[in-house]
Amino acid sequence: MFKKLFLTSCMAVMISGLSACASTGSENSVDGHIDPDFVKIELPRVITPNEQLNMVKLAQLLGNQRLNHAQLSRIMWHRAELYNRMGLDYLSIMSLLACVNEDNQNFDCYRDYGGSLYSHAKFLEAYDALDGAIELSPNDNASYFNRGLALYYGKREKMAEKDFYKVYLSDRQDPYFQLWLYFAENASDPEKAIKNLHDRYRMINVKELVFGTRIIEVFLGMKTEKELWDHVFDGTKNYLERNERLCEAYFYMGKMHLLKGEKTRALDYFKLSRTTNVSYFLEFSNSLLELHMLDVNNEYDDIGFEDKVLNTESENRDSEK
Repeated sequence: MFKKLFLTSCMAVMISGLSACASTGSENSVDGHIDPDFVKIELPRVITPNEQLNMVKLAQLLGNQRLNHAQLSRIMWHRAELYNRMGLDYLSIMSLLACVNEDNQNFDCYRDYGGSLYSHAKFLEAYDALDGAIELSPNDNASYFNRGLALYYGKREKMAEKDFYKVYLSDRQDPYFQLWLYFAENASDPEKAIKNLHDRYRMINVKELVFGTRIIEVFLGMKTEKELWDHVFDGTKNYLERNERLCEAYFYMGKMHLLKGEKTRALDYFKLSRTTNVSYFLEFSNSLLELHMLDVNNEYDDIGFEDKVLNTESENRDSEK
C-alpha cells in the first residue's frame, strides 16, 4: 500500500455516538459467509513478458565484473523487487539477503527485508532489520510504515501507533495511512479510534480521487458494504487496475469483519484477496498473514510460514549446541 479519497445520515449523528452509527457496512450482524453478490471475479494478474525480460537483463548485469559492491547491491535490490512483483517471495528474500551482504549501508534492502520477514510472521527479525533501515535513513517514511506493520502484527499495537502516526503526519491526505493508524488505535480503544478516523477522514480534501476513502466510508457507516461492491470498479481502465482494486477491497472488508468478530466473513475476504495475485501489494501478503493468524489447524503452515529459507539462522544455532 505504501506503493500507493462521499455523505449520508451518519454525518448528522453526534461524534459521541459515532461508533454506534458506524455499523462497518454489514447489514447482518450474524457471522456467516459473505453475500455472493459481493464476489467480483477478474482474470488474476499474470507475470508479463516484460517482467521476465527484465529478469534476464538483471542477471546479465550481475555478471559484470567491473561493478563495485554498492552497484551490485542496488541491482540485487531491484531483482528482489521484481521477484516480489512476480510472486516469487522467497527468491525475493534471498536476493535481499545478498543485497545486504554486498552493501550493509543499503537501507532499501534492510527496509524491504524487514517487510518480507514480518509478512512471514518473523517479527523479531523484522524489527531488527527495520531498526537498521531507520538508523541508516531516519527520514524514510516507508521504513517507519513497514515497522508499524511489523509491530501491529507482532501484537505491539501501542508501539505501532507511534510509527503509523508519524507516517500519517507526513501525508494527512492518504486514506490508507488513516486506516492502518485506526487499526492500531482500535486495539486499545475502539470508540476513540473510530472518532479519530472520522476526524481525519474529514480533513481529506478531494475524497473521490482515491479508492481508499470509499473503504473508510464503509468503516464509518457512511456507505454500505453493498454500495462499495456495486461501484468497486468505478474509475478503473483495465483488468490489472480492477485486480488491484479488488485486492485492496477484499482485504479491508476482511479486516472490518474481523474487528467485528465475524471470522467466517473475514476468512472469505482474505482468501479472495489472494485470488487477485497482485503480489506486490501489501494487502496481498497481509491477507495470507491474516489467514495464518486465524488458522487453528495449521492449515497454512505449508504455504509460507515454516519454510527452511526463513529458519536457516535458528537451525544453525541449534546445530552449534
